[in-house]
Amino acid sequence: MKRFTPLISLLIVVLIAGVCLAKSDLVVTNITLSPVSPFAGDEVTITAEVKNVGTTDVSGRFYVRFSVDGMQIDNASIPFGIDVGSSKLATVSWTAEVGTHTIMVEADQPFNKVSESSEANNISYKTFTVSISSVTSLSDLKIAVARFDDRSGSGFINIGQGVADELITRLVNSGMHVLERSELESVMQEQSLNPALKGDLAKAGQILGADLLVIGSVTRVDVQETSLSLGFFSVSSASVNVAMSARLVNVYTSEIEKAVSSTGEEEGATGFSVNIGKIVSLSQPVSSNVCTGGLLTDKSYYYFGEIVHIGYKGTPGWYRVEINTAGGTFVRLLDWKFISAGACGEWFWNQRNMSNMQMGPGMYVAKLWYGGSYVTARSFQIKPGSGSVTLPIDEITVGSGKFDETIVGKATNSALNQLVASLIQGAEQVASKVIGARGSVEPTTNGEVSAGKAQIAAVFADGRIVINIGAATGVNKGDFFQILHAQNVIVDPSTGEILDYEILGIKGEIVIVEVRERVSYAIKTTEFVPLVGDMVEGSGP
Repeated sequence: MKRFTPLISLLIVVLIAGVCLAKSDLVVTNITLSPVSPFAGDEVTITAEVKNVGTTDVSGRFYVRFSVDGMQIDNASIPFGIDVGSSKLATVSWTAEVGTHTIMVEADQPFNKVSESSEANNISYKTFTVSISSVTSLSDLKIAVARFDDRSGSGFINIGQGVADELITRLVNSGMHVLERSELESVMQEQSLNPALKGDLAKAGQILGADLLVIGSVTRVDVQETSLSLGFFSVSSASVNVAMSARLVNVYTSEIEKAVSSTGEEEGATGFSVNIGKIVSLSQPVSSNVCTGGLLTDKSYYYFGEIVHIGYKGTPGWYRVEINTAGGTFVRLLDWKFISAGACGEWFWNQRNMSNMQMGPGMYVAKLWYGGSYVTARSFQIKPGSGSVTLPIDEITVGSGKFDETIVGKATNSALNQLVASLIQGAEQVASKVIGARGSVEPTTNGEVSAGKAQIAAVFADGRIVINIGAATGVNKGDFFQILHAQNVIVDPSTGEILDYEILGIKGEIVIVEVRERVSYAIKTTEFVPLVGDMVEGSGP
């Protein structure tokens, strides 16, 4: 009998192990909507298919939880369980709201009654867009979206541009007529308008043909990490809170018609391969490095894959940075930025060209471009190998795929989904008023003068002279103008038009080298000292 004892013990162990391993396993295999493409206000039936892929039956009742954009909408029960290999359907209803939404379905929640072999595969997601009705008053409304301000101090790259672009995508997917943001910025750059001024933004929107302008800010990106990290690498978890606000501006009156705000929250594993705190401290250059004057980079050389930080502080205006090899081969253009008096513009280059291909080691040149010419340049080197820190730029760049997968990206997208719904509701409330104002507002002259009565508007450090007339008043490249000694200049107080002045003499002559709609750029043909406000008169060919 004793010789059978080990065998019996082994059989008991195997039996116990078999019982432990024999468990059910619930997975959500499919999520469907009815109607498939809902409009705002539709009653939507959300159906989830739940399958038991385990090795034992589920005999009792369990629940399936449905959430939209992180908010629970309902629990559906499956009362008699599911046999092994079988599937059953769970259904809830939801009233559709305009915007892009994400459904999350969790099997065996919220009570977690079923003992499963795996609890990690119970969740499934589906993202979809709810459009505005084709018969709504919004179908005739044109909207422009300006780049959002970043007031969060988060250190994440591209927040203003990324949030604006994501918002535009959601508005378009919802059926709105949205104008290209790049076109809005081009108009502002061509018209020498200041994006920090609501009136200038509204003017650019009106020129572009918009009715409403969306301006906004990312006000908070709060990341609270809950675990320790070693050096730069971490497997930390965190909770994230993102807040943003936006205003709908009537381009015909520059009035704010509606102000809205939203928040997004998420928690879990950060999703970053590099510690968030280190990203924040290193992804933004120290202001004293790149903002002390002129065009600067924060380093003289970078290792392969590192972010290149570029800054410029100087004459106010619109600028962009062009990256070239030392041999003069074009690599990439970085975005236009408006730099106001005393401010600093900053750019980030990820060492990739316009085709998103990684550039190799070598010498490179960053050139500062001001519409018609280069202002200054800065050389730097990319070295082979890797430095002490190589930041994963896709993970910290708003709008990139890797960023969207992180909890910061998910919280940002949740806030955006709320924001777009609020903006469309606000637009619908003011649509009739704004559309009715289209024909009632005459374009303002804003002090525009005729070609015979102009003034110097700006004198740049590179020697270029800007006069306050352009193509709209018939100026052409190659035209010559005289700069006058004048006194007793009379200006109409209601229109800004120059009515008369007394000429004391001629200071010098300029020739036009670049013409835009309302301004022209010139260089001196004789030696004199130009001053802002000097009178300008045509001197013939």
